Amino acid sequence: MTDAHDAFPDELPLLPLRGMVVFPPCVVPVAVSRPASIRLVDEAVASGSLVVVSAQRDDDPAQWYAVGALAQVHRLVRLHDGTLRIALQAFDRVVIDGVTQQEPYLRVQAHRLPDRLDNPDMTTHMHEALARARELLNALPPNDELRAQLESADDPQHLAALMASMLLVRASLAERQELLELTDVGERLARIGALLAQELAILRGHLRM
Repeated sequence: MTDAHDAFPDELPLLPLRGMVVFPPCVVPVAVSRPASIRLVDEAVASGSLVVVSAQRDDDPAQWYAVGALAQVHRLVRLHDGTLRIALQAFDRVVIDGVTQQEPYLRVQAHRLPDRLDNPDMTTHMHEALARARELLNALPPNDELRAQLESADDPQHLAALMASMLLVRASLAERQELLELTDVGERLARIGALLAQELAILRGHLRM
């Protein structure tokens, strides 16, 4: 198996995702149904290779965002209709530089996009975003597993990824992509906190109706 921290490969398979943004360093479930994507996943699992994942654009599904994630495919389950259920373990953000292959599936050149962790207000942003997340969880049906994950996340990147992946139900694809593209993790947490506050206000409005 290729280590995610080895020298970056010259090219990698690209798995476009419909309606989904993957935030490193999370593990997320993904359904795969297109023939080209199924072949890509099968070959990636067989070889142990890493893949690049990126969200398809809402305004043009034939295109994808230039910023995505480097990931490993895990836990492949093939259903009776031929579709796959997989788990993607995301490691790093990446920038897609160009397409090197179209058939039988996409391959691209890409480079890592490191996060910035030097925001002087990082601790404040973490605490404020976590406070909004707790408020939202208190207003939702109990989810002890997610609450435990959030409370144990002492890494700002992991905390941001958990909240963006699991709690921003009403955020648009474009809003989630903007979060992924923010290099400053402190800014990302601050923006997530604001979006969580919006989620909570909408939820409370529905509960009052």
